[in-house]
Amino acid sequence: MSTLQISAPISTQSLAGPRRTGPVLRMLHAVVEAIGETNRRKAEREIARVARSYGIVAVQPRD
Repeated sequence: MSTLQISAPISTQSLAGPRRTGPVLRMLHAVVEAIGETNRRKAEREIARVARSYGIVAVQPRD
């Protein structure tokens, strides 16, 4: 499993109180969420494929 590591130089980090998220971080957050959703869907398809090949009945979880 790979992980995405993001860091910033010390000079860009602020000791001041938390600020509102900027547009770049909001966009990055949306991209990371989309990647996570895509990976979740791929995993669901793979689980279903394996379940079908072994004759296992998969039950959909209730949200």
